[in-house]
Amino acid sequence: MHPADVMIKVMASQIKDGEVFLHGLASPMPALAMFLAKLTHAPNMVYLAVAEGIDPDPEKFKLYPSSADPRHAAGCIGIGELAEAFDLAAKGKVDGMFLGGAQIDKHANINLTCIGSYNKPKVKLPGGAAAAYLSPIVKKLILWTTNHSKRTFVEKLDFKTGIGYEKGKDKKVVVISNMAVFEAEERGLRLISVHPGFSIDDVLSEMSFEPVVDGYTTTQPPSDEEMKIIQKLDPENVRYLEFKK
Repeated sequence: MHPADVMIKVMASQIKDGEVFLHGLASPMPALAMFLAKLTHAPNMVYLAVAEGIDPDPEKFKLYPSSADPRHAAGCIGIGELAEAFDLAAKGKVDGMFLGGAQIDKHANINLTCIGSYNKPKVKLPGGAAAAYLSPIVKKLILWTTNHSKRTFVEKLDFKTGIGYEKGKDKKVVVISNMAVFEAEERGLRLISVHPGFSIDDVLSEMSFEPVVDGYTTTQPPSDEEMKIIQKLDPENVRYLEFKK
């Protein structure tokens, strides 16, 4: 089982029926997860994307390498610009958002801005876009990374682009990597499960801080039926591209 497919299954499981979810650019796995949820346990969830299609038709959907490809909006019920998603979130009408992170700290704060000094960065990242505005106000923040390593899970961010855990706030923050699943709480990131094919040592040795480990399970992989859905939506295996070295 490829880690991408396991991650998609976990992402889909975060969505409940009737919820409104948003994903950003360069998000092949969140896109597939949202459709997987819609075609299984959450048929009434509402799909919002930076590509501007609202609730595209899953039967007409095919994943392309660019998440801004207009073909992703095939059969949608309407077009909504990203600015409108900001307005919906401000009114409390966006339940969840999928967001990547180049760096993630123990409280699930993220860096999408730069590596190194902001004034003289070693690497200039794409930037936060919606992260700074939306991460504090959505009800569920689902962070994801295909690079579970000490370079991603850092003790201190080089720049804080988005906010993760917030004490006293009714916001769920989940972190899904290619090795494991965590949930953010006051003590830090708490390990929820380890993906098939990896061990607890694999997970911990590739983090610059120690997560909270009170007990954990093995992440449930997608069923045969769920894999058929994923493969139908992504026949060219675009979801695996980020894992190629």
